[in-house]
Amino acid sequence: MKKSFDATSIVEAMVVLLIVVTWIVWVYWILNSSQRLAGSTWNRIEAISIARDGVESFTNIRDTNWIRYSADLLNCWNTLNYNINCLWANNSTYDIKLAPWNWYVIYKNTQNQFQLASKNNTWNFNTPAYRNRFKVMIDANWLYTQSWGTDTLPLYTREIQVDYLNASWVVVADSNQARMRVRSLVQWKDNWNVEVKSLTLETILTNWK
Repeated sequence: MKKSFDATSIVEAMVVLLIVVTWIVWVYWILNSSQRLAGSTWNRIEAISIARDGVESFTNIRDTNWIRYSADLLNCWNTLNYNINCLWANNSTYDIKLAPWNWYVIYKNTQNQFQLASKNNTWNFNTPAYRNRFKVMIDANWLYTQSWGTDTLPLYTREIQVDYLNASWVVVADSNQARMRVRSLVQWKDNWNVEVKSLTLETILTNWK
């Protein structure tokens, strides 16, 4: 009887140990999944903020053009980086350009004004060249910038895409149009995932006040 009792006790102990280990693994999986979900959610919230910042900053450029060149909104509402030569220039020489240079980063210049820098986009997020060219950073005032600062974690990129629309709302290769479609594309990776995440915010800007 004693041998049978000992064997039963060992089996019971192993069953209990298996249950405890299973429970510990399950709890760890739940906690780890919750932590990843929280991190992924936070990263997406920050990506939305970065994308919105891009749209709002670009809109600020249009609004500044309105103020500076109110005498000639037709030719200057979409001038690139406040070039005064846009006045009475009925051409696209000074406009915010189209493809292949319609991908931009946006930042503040030394006069604390938003400016665009055109970038030729020939790579994707997985290439170091792309991440370096379009990376988003934080400046000393904890504001997003694409010109100086320290990298955010995880690394985000943002490209501002510009297209022009005709009276039928069709994309055309003519920056003399009165409508501009602006897209703010943000990409990033969660620290634990190799999958590239992305989101895009879009707005339509015009030269009508």
